[in-house]
Amino acid sequence: MSRADKRRWRSAENLQELGHLVASWLIGDLASQPGYQPNYGPDEETQHLIPVLVAVNRLGFVTDSSQPGFAGYGYDHHWWEQRAAVSGLVDDPELRDRLVAAAEVAGLTVVQHDMTPRRHAEGVPVTRSLGRARTHFGGFLPVRDLRTVWQPEIIGRRAFDKVAAAWQFTLIDPEWGRDDVLWEALAEVVRQYRLEAVEAKVQEARRVLSPDHLVKRYAFPDRAVGLLKEQLDTELDAAIDEAKLSGCTDADIELVTRGG
Repeated sequence: MSRADKRRWRSAENLQELGHLVASWLIGDLASQPGYQPNYGPDEETQHLIPVLVAVNRLGFVTDSSQPGFAGYGYDHHWWEQRAAVSGLVDDPELRDRLVAAAEVAGLTVVQHDMTPRRHAEGVPVTRSLGRARTHFGGFLPVRDLRTVWQPEIIGRRAFDKVAAAWQFTLIDPEWGRDDVLWEALAEVVRQYRLEAVEAKVQEARRVLSPDHLVKRYAFPDRAVGLLKEQLDTELDAAIDEAKLSGCTDADIELVTRGG
């Protein structure tokens, strides 16, 4: 890993910042990620998943492994089947609850582990061929294994402490070969957050531009209102753009801006 990439990874202090760095690696702004071979990006099979993976990482679900659903002949000319699956780390209880709720609605399998000493699951088979399970997702990673994925010498001690304390969180589509349900469930969670961000910007603008706030905050309210409105409109437009990129419709956005 280059020194420049190491500096960026070492700058992270929490899971949210790690998620933004993973997103940067997914889109090619970072050449290397801890736990992966240096200067290699995402696997070719996951290219179509990058937009939703970027979005959930920026929310704070720090993904470390994912695969699409697949059924077909593989490199060895034998029949292979995969379940769509994604695993990673979450330490925001609200985000975790929303992911669980979305998974339950979609009929997905959820595997969660914390660091409480107890018997943990070994993982769920997600790839099979010739009657044998080839790979598993959802197995518990003790601290010694987390160190090999999220090396403290790369991300720093403070960020690694957050990694070690986070929930290990996995979503799996129970149906072999299906490749749309899991990713749409994640996308719906992203859309919820993006719409809430738009609504929050609308509410903030109404508060800041209210006559009572202007009089209390500024000696010359009439002079301040123009600049404030321009800044607030810019922030709202950015939030709306993010919502549209996440798949929110104009009707969805109009609903929250009116209600906000």
